[in-house]
Amino acid sequence: MTRRRTSYSRSSERSSNSRSRSYSTRSKSYAEERVERLTWFFLVLAIAGVQIIQQGGAALPNWVIPFAGCVVLLGSGMYQYSKRWRVAPTTWLAGALLAGMTLINLYVNPSLNFLGVSLIVFAAVILMGLLTGET
Repeated sequence: MTRRRTSYSRSSERSSNSRSRSYSTRSKSYAEERVERLTWFFLVLAIAGVQIIQQGGAALPNWVIPFAGCVVLLGSGMYQYSKRWRVAPTTWLAGALLAGMTLINLYVNPSLNFLGVSLIVFAAVILMGLLTGET
């Protein structure tokens, strides 16, 4: 005697299998990859722009670089999230860390220079993006 499976069990198995397969084999669209590369570009551009301006003789406040990185990362994360794309946790964490550094520079101790820490955070975001394929 063979036992027949109900259509309910087959459909639930099929949907759970297709969900796990689609998530694990999901590849990014060209637009997703482009936004991630633009995020990296804007991080590098923020550092380069500030350095060029400072070499020209203008003095910028210490909070400018962490603020620029915060805007780039959190802005990119919100844009990707609004498109229902996956956003890596490193994007949110690094953006929050840079926002914290900006607030510390603005309200607690304006003389602290977070240039080195900001560069490390930027490099970590780009490195994690290269290693994991997500930003």
